[in-house]
Amino acid sequence: MARQRPSFADLPTEILEAIFLNLDPRSLASVSQTNKLIKELTTDAPIVWRHLCKTQFRTWDSRHNIVAKFAAPLSHVDWRALYMTKHTIERRTKELLDHIVTSQQQRIRRINAIADFGYDAKETLLRECACPADAEDVLARRYYANAVLERIHREVAIKVWTDLHAGKDISIERALGAYDVFARVGEDVDVDVVAQDTTALADRLLETHPDFRTLSPRKQASTLASYLRDQGFNGVTETSYRALRNSFIGLVIRSTKHESLPLISVAIYCAVAQRLGLDARPCGFLFHVYTLVYAPRNYNLDGEYKPTSSTDLEYMYLDPFRSSAEVRQGELRRVLRDMGVPSSEHRAFLGDTNTREMVMRTARNIMNSVQTIRETEAGARSIQASWMHSQPDMDNAFYATIWAMLLLGPNDDNLAVGHTAIRRRQYLPYLLEHFQMHYPWDVTLLSRYVIPMFYNQPEGHRLLQFVQSMHQVDAMRKPVVRRSECTQNVAFKVGQLFKHKRYGYEGVITGWDVVCDAKEDWIQNMRVDSLSNGRNQAFYHVLVCDKSVRYVAAENIQPVGEDTYPSEALLKLAGRHFKRWDDARHCFVSNVRDEYPED
Repeated sequence: MARQRPSFADLPTEILEAIFLNLDPRSLASVSQTNKLIKELTTDAPIVWRHLCKTQFRTWDSRHNIVAKFAAPLSHVDWRALYMTKHTIERRTKELLDHIVTSQQQRIRRINAIADFGYDAKETLLRECACPADAEDVLARRYYANAVLERIHREVAIKVWTDLHAGKDISIERALGAYDVFARVGEDVDVDVVAQDTTALADRLLETHPDFRTLSPRKQASTLASYLRDQGFNGVTETSYRALRNSFIGLVIRSTKHESLPLISVAIYCAVAQRLGLDARPCGFLFHVYTLVYAPRNYNLDGEYKPTSSTDLEYMYLDPFRSSAEVRQGELRRVLRDMGVPSSEHRAFLGDTNTREMVMRTARNIMNSVQTIRETEAGARSIQASWMHSQPDMDNAFYATIWAMLLLGPNDDNLAVGHTAIRRRQYLPYLLEHFQMHYPWDVTLLSRYVIPMFYNQPEGHRLLQFVQSMHQVDAMRKPVVRRSECTQNVAFKVGQLFKHKRYGYEGVITGWDVVCDAKEDWIQNMRVDSLSNGRNQAFYHVLVCDKSVRYVAAENIQPVGEDTYPSEALLKLAGRHFKRWDDARHCFVSNVRDEYPED
């Protein structure tokens, strides 16, 4: 009688699982189809599915609480279901992005559908942001993948500030790290990453100073300050003081020079100190930020046991932005007197401040940096793509400050709801201006976080109508603009690259009208009738390299020669309207053919 050949399925379950752990998802799926037993084993092996969850996905939305899941006993989590959820989200994200790229209709709805997946969609979007340069729709795919990812990041940051406003215990590095998350995208951009980097600084200090925890609070304070300065956290020179990046804690920690404003230097110091068991808090001084270091209760700063019934703690000042030396309170009082601050008000400037105030001061610092950049641009007297050299993006950064001010600004418990709304009202015009120009897909954020602030206020009703109108327009097909005998004066086409004849800026045509279709007051203000051909010539909607959208008369359009190619800045922006740049035709390939089918 012939012996039965040994079967793969005859191997012990433990060995089979060990084999499965070395397979990628596609190979595992193929193996599972070999026979019923193997299919049952792969389906019911939580160790395999947990391994796949850990190795196949790097970013998880906070709703999963994935760190706790990985730490929990294997049987406490349905790992196969979790893997399938993530896999389904990745597939759905790709499907929705394909629709976003190919059609203007329901674009906002689909962007927000992906955004609702949160960080579960992040890896897919990052891959799409880096799609091959020869992809048929490379510019559009990269643009909208980045736009959706930015939209996800903004809501993550908004939730941090919303929690802070609600009184939740939000650490200073997370509250300030939300600015990084709001204004930047990338695999390593997250409040958790900022927290991890801060922990790494603390761990390295303990490696360098293994006796740190045995030192007195005073000695610990100076040791930490010296250590940070040795690591390159030495503030910033006067010449680059207003650089935008200096207000972003995540950028500062990850940069090679670690240049930062005093507030960020203090925040990093306090965050690291907290991990080392040292009680350090920011002191919101006048035009500067210091660190207050407190001794534990019943001890002084030199570590001596001094029992007392008082709740007051002994403290000292440091200025980690400038040095590791202790700053005497008398010196700070002298500065206040020299500035004309009455003695009765000194206490307000010499005590510790809360995280909310640090977030607000950071907003003002960012606004000042943006203002400096814009003043420099105005002085140049030319339209340039200076935003390309700003890190993080200047518009994203300014938009972040508006949201932070709106969410955290009015914090006076004595103010009635109506008065609070009045205080918040001042930020709305700036928010809506940026929203309409750069971030129309943030309409859901308006619904979730802004409209409730103005409940029963006139602004709330108007915002609600505005949001409803945007959704209605998004659901409609774009009106078709066809060429005919009536459009013979429209010489240029959607996608043509040009230079403005008078101002010399670079732009691309995104649409056109047979005659000027602007309102009468705009026509008068822009002195359209003083042009050679006045208002009765073709006018073009154009996208300019500085991110602006303009309306230009035909006589000011100068098509570029075949030896001129779009700048890197325009290529990055063009994806909003175009699929790719066509070298052979020397123009952008339209992605708005549903609106201009013959261009």
